[in-house]
Parts: sequence; structure tokens; C-alpha cells
Amino acid sequence: MSVSERILKRREQLGLSQTELAKRAGLQPPAISQYESGLRSPSYEALLKLSNALNVTTDYLISGKEVSEDVIHDQTINLLLKIAQGLSVQNKDKLLEYAVFLSADYPRNIPMPIESDFAEWVLRNYSNSTLPIDVHQIADKLNILIYEDELDEEGEGVLFNESQKIIVLNSRIKNSQRKKFTTAILIGHAVIPWHLKQKYYVRKSGSSTLLTEDIQEMEAQDFAAKLIMPQVHLNKDFIKARASIESLKQLALEKYDVSLFALVNRLVEHAKDKYAVIQSENGGIIKTYPGNRPLNPTIDLSSITATFFDNPSNTEEIRQGDVPAKYWFADAQADEVIHEECIYNPEYGKVLTLIIKN
Repeated sequence: MSVSERILKRREQLGLSQTELAKRAGLQPPAISQYESGLRSPSYEALLKLSNALNVTTDYLISGKEVSEDVIHDQTINLLLKIAQGLSVQNKDKLLEYAVFLSADYPRNIPMPIESDFAEWVLRNYSNSTLPIDVHQIADKLNILIYEDELDEEGEGVLFNESQKIIVLNSRIKNSQRKKFTTAILIGHAVIPWHLKQKYYVRKSGSSTLLTEDIQEMEAQDFAAKLIMPQVHLNKDFIKARASIESLKQLALEKYDVSLFALVNRLVEHAKDKYAVIQSENGGIIKTYPGNRPLNPTIDLSSITATFFDNPSNTEEIRQGDVPAKYWFADAQADEVIHEECIYNPEYGKVLTLIIKN
């Protein structure tokens, strides 16, 4: 089953029209039609929104479960099926010939993780699980070499996916958290067995990772997030108290060594019914992670976020307060109130807004 078929099937299970799904996800109805027909592939950002609107995991939309785990328990077979899906017809024939050749004495006890468990598998076997996660240590244990060099049109990093796997990071990128996430993505490409291209790039030619429409890039990004922000630790941190930008910033920098944006995205994934995230610049929305409610397509001029565009700060600043939910949500009730927190850093010129539903 393809991504488009999974979107269509889940929408029909929920009894939603394409227009209703588009409203829930903060997308346009024509986009839903194109996704379901296969005329256009959804970007990673669109899949994040669709997973929330359809109340399924992003993993399911990206890869799904073509065969029930109750039917096939052997992880090696599951892995072979996944690899085979990405092969050409010619290479599938070669795989079949080789399988027949090995059928007499093929070892059945090779411990192979299935796709959704790869990050946890790497953490268990190649990391001491101490936070923050050291991606260079993991790469070293996996025998992946890491170098830095100036990369022009090749983006922030490239993996040479040969027998000796080599990662080259762009030395021009100075942000350590961004470089860490790039490394984690490329490690994902290196260890996921059905990622068979000879080269993989991250943010090639200045593109956003969230806007990718490539399934393998989505899988590697998902792997990276789970590798450097392990779910077992997030579960403990996110249930301690209601999140705030100040507390999340401290966790991001001191505990996980990731960007604040990366951590708040994981927060929304963890509690879709409680939080939403918006990144904006010059009065316009750049990226959103809406949780399970549809966001307005533009920033309300009465919102706290809008004050940063009219009156920007010369230093990093957090502004917050309770505001009418209609400022942000398309389905807001007349008297509904939510809490809005936003942070502006003049170095980046962008506002990160966290919406907390009361």
C-alpha cells in the first residue's frame, strides 16, 4: 500500500471529506486530492500535519504495515520485504534467484530490527544512552568516518554509502545543534538497510528538510529525531509539568543538545491535543506543527507573536499571555482562550510560537 492509498484509506475510515481533512490539517483541498490520486507526493511537513489530522503516526503514513506482525513474526523476513519494495524488477529477480540458492541452509536467527525500531536499536547497541547523545561516538562504533569540508551545492552534509561509509559535513555550518541533526540523519541513511543509494544529501541547495517529498529522507529524519531525542527520556520530561518555552529551551540546550524547534516538534508529537507550534518571519508563517487542530493560515495582528514584527527586540526575548483561541485556531469556540508563548532571536530574525491549549 502506497502513501497515497494510506491517506485515502484512513480518511474514509474517519468518514471525512477531502475538504474536512484539508481543514483539519491546515492544507488546501486540491492538495489532498493530488496526494490521494498519486499525482503529487506530500512533503514531510504535510505528512506531519496529515498524521495529526488522521490520528495516526507519521511512521504509518510513511511506511505503513503491509503485512500484519501477527502473520509474520520473523524480523529478517520483514526486513527483506522492506528492502525488496525499493528494488527494480531486475534486482527483485536477482534477489529471488539468490534466495533460492540459499534456501537450503539460510540462517534464520539473524537479529534484525524492523524499520520503526532502528533508532532504539542503535541506541541499545552503539550508545551508552547518556544524554546528550553523542552522534560522533555512535558513528565511530558503527565504523562510519566523519570529516568536515566546504560543500558548495551539496548542502549541509553528504553520506558516501559505500562499503566504507563516509559522512562529510559542511564546515561552513557553525550551528552545532544543526550539524548534530544533519549527522544523525546521515547515520540513519547509513544503517537503514533499504537505503541503497550511493550518496545521500541533507538540505541540498538550501532546501528545507521539512519540505522533502522523498520517503527515504523522511525515514532518515524520523530516525534522527528518535536517536538524539530518545522517547524514553521525553516521556519523563514531558509529563513533569506544563511545558513552557523557558523550560523547553533549557531541556533542548542542556539535556538534549538540540535546537528548540526540534524539541517543540517532538512535544507536539507527544501531546497533539495540547500543543501547537508555529515558526514565522516578517509577519508570515514559515512552518507549522498544528497538533490535532487546524491552524489559521495567517498570523492574527492582535496576537502576541505579531508584536515582534511591529516592535522587535534587540536581544532574545520571550513574550506570553492568554489570548482568544480564534487568533490561532480555525475551529475555535467563541469564548475559548489559549496560552500563547513566543520567543524572538534577532540573530535569526524568526519568531517561534508555542500554543498551549487550556
